[in-house]
Amino acid sequence: MAPTDIRQWVTAQDGLENLKLETAPHPPQDEGEVLVKTKCVSLNYRDTEVCMGLYGHHKGMAKADMIVPCSDICGTIASENSQFKIGSRVMAIFNQTHLTGQIKAKNMASGLGLPLPGVLTEYRSFPASALVEAPAHLSDEEASCLPIAAMTAWMAINWNEPLGRHAQGDGKKSVLLQGTGGVAISGLLIAHASGFKTIITSSSDAKLEKAK
Repeated sequence: MAPTDIRQWVTAQDGLENLKLETAPHPPQDEGEVLVKTKCVSLNYRDTEVCMGLYGHHKGMAKADMIVPCSDICGTIASENSQFKIGSRVMAIFNQTHLTGQIKAKNMASGLGLPLPGVLTEYRSFPASALVEAPAHLSDEEASCLPIAAMTAWMAINWNEPLGRHAQGDGKKSVLLQGTGGVAISGLLIAHASGFKTIITSSSDAKLEKAK
């Protein structure tokens, strides 16, 4: 049984050093929502910008008084529902209302970790439509890294491909990756798996060696 109260981290967007651990009421489930128990949360550069009050890339992203940060999660289903079994491992999509097609301005209002409360919490409720099952071959840590970085890389490579078919490099096409951050490394793995030649840049020889 889920606890009455939960623990969660919150930020007033006034610095990483001011993150606070607090106790909060257990989240309710509205109609169509599913309760998820957090197993692992991955960190994106965006999360540091939010906590430091520097995330202003999109109109309408006003500073919240206090907000739970972070957006990428792997967790387990903790409430009865018609779509997932109890205990199933799931990931949450970043913009909760962006389910298909080109993202629109209205979808930006559904981003986890700003403007919506994020996932650095023990439990969170999500619309069932905004959850997907985690790949069975990935650990909780690995699966939690997919929603933003890996999906951004996937879309950059496959945005012009028909639904259900991914780009094929056939050893003849090349993909240029700038830097060695999460999106670039995800793109490197996807490009390799899709048969592309890859070119990656970095100011660090050590990182380039790892990229090989």
